[in-house]
Amino acid sequence: MSEETNIVPETTENGTVAAQPAKMEFKLISPKEDGFLRVIKWNKEELEAAVKQKIVSYENIVYTENNMKQAKADRAELNKLTKAIEERRKMVKRIINEPYDTFEAELKEVLSLIRKPVDIIDRQVKAFENQQKEEKKESIHRFYDEIIGDLTDVLPFEKVFDNRYLNQTYKLAEAQADLKKKIEKVHTDLETIDSLESKFKLNVKDVYVKTLDISKALAENKRLSELEEKLEAERRQKAEEEARKKHLEEERQRAAEERAKVLEIQRKARQKDVKNQESENITRPVENNIPDKKEITSSNQENLQIPVYETKEVIQNTEQACRISETSSVSEQKKEKKYRTKFCVTGTKKQLEKLIQFMNETGIDYGKVN
Repeated sequence: MSEETNIVPETTENGTVAAQPAKMEFKLISPKEDGFLRVIKWNKEELEAAVKQKIVSYENIVYTENNMKQAKADRAELNKLTKAIEERRKMVKRIINEPYDTFEAELKEVLSLIRKPVDIIDRQVKAFENQQKEEKKESIHRFYDEIIGDLTDVLPFEKVFDNRYLNQTYKLAEAQADLKKKIEKVHTDLETIDSLESKFKLNVKDVYVKTLDISKALAENKRLSELEEKLEAERRQKAEEEARKKHLEEERQRAAEERAKVLEIQRKARQKDVKNQESENITRPVENNIPDKKEITSSNQENLQIPVYETKEVIQNTEQACRISETSSVSEQKKEKKYRTKFCVTGTKKQLEKLIQFMNETGIDYGKVN
């Protein structure tokens, strides 16, 4: 089963053969390899047939309250058979395993003796292999120092070194070639980044140094460029919106100032007209050609022209007319003279009719405004 240890017989000084050391060989004495129990025979066919015949009667059976006692008896019978089979199985397993358990324990005693020197040898072998790996790593590091140039900060040795280089199947020359290829690629990628006409070179180079992936670095340059374009577009849009709002505000202010100027001019013109009317009405006596109030009938009352002003203006004109009327009344009482005043009123048709009725009843002469 295993190779025998070759031992040369030794002789003593008197010419007798020395006792030979025991051979380190495992031999199976009893039973032989072909003498182990291979099949455990039992009445499988007979028992299986009996069980199948028995369980047929249980396939469609329905137990009721009347035959529940029979159900329990059937269950006990089947459980008893199951228990008997399990007990026999465990017994066979125990009988078969007894010699194996003894055999396994004896083998473990011998194996424990073997493992002690194996551990001692293994430690020495691993120490030797580790020393070889360290020497190989130092050789790779020296080669790195020779070719790295000005990329020491960008590409430190730990970042470019691969632990696979230390495997026995990885030759030193192959490791050096792979290392050189990586450094040359970094040189090329950095030249590509330096050739970019971009204000984000430093950001792009930073991403490359962290990842050593030129595609990710270029993607970062694209992302930053698009972000800047978006922000610039938003700034332009905001500036245009603010300029538009400012222009509209200026236009609104100019329009308000123009309206104020026009209203001021109109106000001054109306004040001037009112002053002229007051001066003319107060100083000019009533002439004899005033039309008779009877000549103004209800048919031509609608022809009266009623100019409409803003509410504030109507109130001002009405107050001025009333002051003139009061002055005329006092004058008539003292001098019995009549004066003419012109004024306009604003109201509904019914209100104007009542006003005319009032003037008729109080003896006030009135007529059309010329």
